[in-house]
Amino acid sequence: MILGPIGKYSLVNAKVRARLSRLLPPETISRLADARDVPEFYGVLQGTLYEQVLAKPEVSLDPRVAEKLLVEQEAQWHMELLKDLRGPTKALIELLLEKYEIENVKTALRIREGDRGSGELAYIIRKDLPHSLPYQSIAEAASIEDALPYFISTPYLGPIKAVLDDYRQRGTLFPIEISLEIDFHKRLRAAVERLDRTDRRIARRLFGLEIDMKNISWLIRLKFYYGIPAGDLGEYNIPGGFRLTGDRLRQAFMADSMKDVLGTVLDGSFRPVAELMRREEELSKLYLLEIILWSYLVSEAKKTLGGFPFTIGTVLSYLILKRTEVRNLITILNGKLLKLEKADIETHLRTAF
Repeated sequence: MILGPIGKYSLVNAKVRARLSRLLPPETISRLADARDVPEFYGVLQGTLYEQVLAKPEVSLDPRVAEKLLVEQEAQWHMELLKDLRGPTKALIELLLEKYEIENVKTALRIREGDRGSGELAYIIRKDLPHSLPYQSIAEAASIEDALPYFISTPYLGPIKAVLDDYRQRGTLFPIEISLEIDFHKRLRAAVERLDRTDRRIARRLFGLEIDMKNISWLIRLKFYYGIPAGDLGEYNIPGGFRLTGDRLRQAFMADSMKDVLGTVLDGSFRPVAELMRREEELSKLYLLEIILWSYLVSEAKKTLGGFPFTIGTVLSYLILKRTEVRNLITILNGKLLKLEKADIETHLRTAF
């Protein structure tokens, strides 16, 4: 039987709406940022969904374990939605779990490269992800080539092998990391195209905005921090952005200064971001660009929630908002560990305009 949108999304919509009602209000986020230390931060979260996560004994011994547990809980909430989904919608939401796994792969490869210490393995998430990967073996491999067999029967083998020459030539993991991201979004676009027309339109917009964010961030990093020649930058972007066309990105590749790049890619469609980032004193603060662009995505997710509720938009918007909340908690926690002032912490939080 072919279900209409209400039949398709009634169960998951009820679950998502209940979860949305339990997102932390701005007042709680402010109290967390204002906490004097880590114990007070944990105390503010008592009585919330996060109380049990942060009550585990290992958290008090190592606050970084709290970050791991928060992300694992985020992934668990994500997986629970699959019970009430079917067909192409379920396949797409399930595919999104690979984002956690790709981050794990990047960490293991960075350890292998010597860019991270082996102790970082203790903080990657391992709970119920799509593929069972031996991260320690990957991290301890003598070479990237020796690590390849561990990726057999996963979607990650192909994109890693495809850029091995580039990796050797440049002496950085960036080609591999970007290849993994590009391949993931290629498979994601294919999953989006299998949705019905309404869901497809919504998913294209929300995922397209996230692709725009990644492309802008990568462009800045590769051009100004890694010195990749303009002629090669076209290899390092994800197709399928919502507002940034290929032509616009190519124009940005040719710009000489960061200010000119931002002027090319941010005009009009990202006007609030453009106005903030054109201030010369802000150009050196790349984290601001990422935070502001992410806040733009949050704003779009909230707009989507205000539309017809029985679409994939409700699920995707919830996932965006929940991921934002968890990232904000991690940002505040790290701020407390670094003994930052509230004002400094708040400049790093992802919020809506």
